[in-house]
Amino acid sequence: MKDQLRNLDQLSRRQFVARTAKTALGVSILPIAGASTKVLAAGGGKAEHCIFFYMAGGMTHMETFDPKPGTETGGKTKGIPTGVAGVELAEYMPKLAKGFKDIAVVRSMTQQTGDHRGGSYWMHTSYQPRATIIHPSMGPWAQTLLGKKHETLPDSVVIGAGGNHPGAGFFGPALAPLPIGDPDKGVQNARPYSGVDEDLFEKRLDLMNTFDESFQRKFKNDDVTAYTQFYEETLKLMKSEDLDTFDLSREDNYEEKARRYGNSRVGKGAMLAKRLVSAGVRFVEVSAGGWDMHNDLWNAIPNTGGSLDQALASLIEDLKAEGLFEKTLIVLGTEFGRTPKINANGGRDHHPRCFSTMFAGGGITGGQVYGKTDKLAMAVEENPVTPKDFNATIAHAMGLDLNKVVYAPSGRPFLLAGHTHDPKTNEIVSEGHPIMELFS
Repeated sequence: MKDQLRNLDQLSRRQFVARTAKTALGVSILPIAGASTKVLAAGGGKAEHCIFFYMAGGMTHMETFDPKPGTETGGKTKGIPTGVAGVELAEYMPKLAKGFKDIAVVRSMTQQTGDHRGGSYWMHTSYQPRATIIHPSMGPWAQTLLGKKHETLPDSVVIGAGGNHPGAGFFGPALAPLPIGDPDKGVQNARPYSGVDEDLFEKRLDLMNTFDESFQRKFKNDDVTAYTQFYEETLKLMKSEDLDTFDLSREDNYEEKARRYGNSRVGKGAMLAKRLVSAGVRFVEVSAGGWDMHNDLWNAIPNTGGSLDQALASLIEDLKAEGLFEKTLIVLGTEFGRTPKINANGGRDHHPRCFSTMFAGGGITGGQVYGKTDKLAMAVEENPVTPKDFNATIAHAMGLDLNKVVYAPSGRPFLLAGHTHDPKTNEIVSEGHPIMELFS
């Protein structure tokens, strides 16, 4: 599929529907042979919602969650205390450092590639990119395993994502996340009666359905059925009052909240994500770029890091105020870290050997750090975590069954957090494992 058809935040509605309608369907879900139902450990299944912050470009771990002040690789970045002995965050994360009791940091992420597209794909799907298939991202996985959460609103939404987001992958258009390019603009051109009265709009729909009827009778397959379902769900949302959920200007005390969240793209994304989960949306991804800091890092990081810090801290505060913090998993991810060695342009280059992520809410026990890098932040020293483990941890928090196998249209089996074959039992088993220490 051409790259332009993968670009979620730049597609018109017509292009988006066309792209998703072409995705292969025919998915079936079966339990793994011999697998028994497992009792969830503490914290598992508490998260009814998930907000996934994706920092596109490769977030520098040494200027966020794993500073190394005073070392030959630490650069100009200072550390600030968190209230936990021996644990500091970078100086650009003051609000998260102050509220460290609410968050858990993973410092031992490791990746197989330093390529932006490949690294992002691994983090979103647990699988390596392949030319023959597109794997689903986590929101569509959740809907597949748990069912649709809200009658009208989409089950998953992607805010601000660039091209190459996997979307629903082989699950097809019925489960495709709703793309929002700009959180301030919401769902654009969505009112069905804009410039057209209601009677004329309904007449146009009837005419279109008449034209489609013979085609649907002739081609009775999963592709056409899923396209029709996707179209009907979209029309239902367009006519519903729930569409106002996507309008940030309707948020109470909008101007004051926008200032508190930082009036940035990631801040507005966080505001909209909070509004969406409050209304019943299960999975929201907020994507923010600007992290590919090959040049002049210390002039860029105060704004980029500070905007993220302010957005996350404000989101946690508001979710607590609404009683949603323990029901909402907040996750922060990126495709890889940045090199400990500072380059000639005053920046850091791609570094997949180690990087950091963050979890909060949704059954996570805050105030802790999992994993460790060496003294120069060059490599993982303790408890390595892969993208498959990262997604397995999200799944565990949301109560998703890691033992469910899905057969794609090609007949190949897949699991949510990657899979391998156990030669001893002849079973398909999950490669990814939740970080259970985060729930203790």
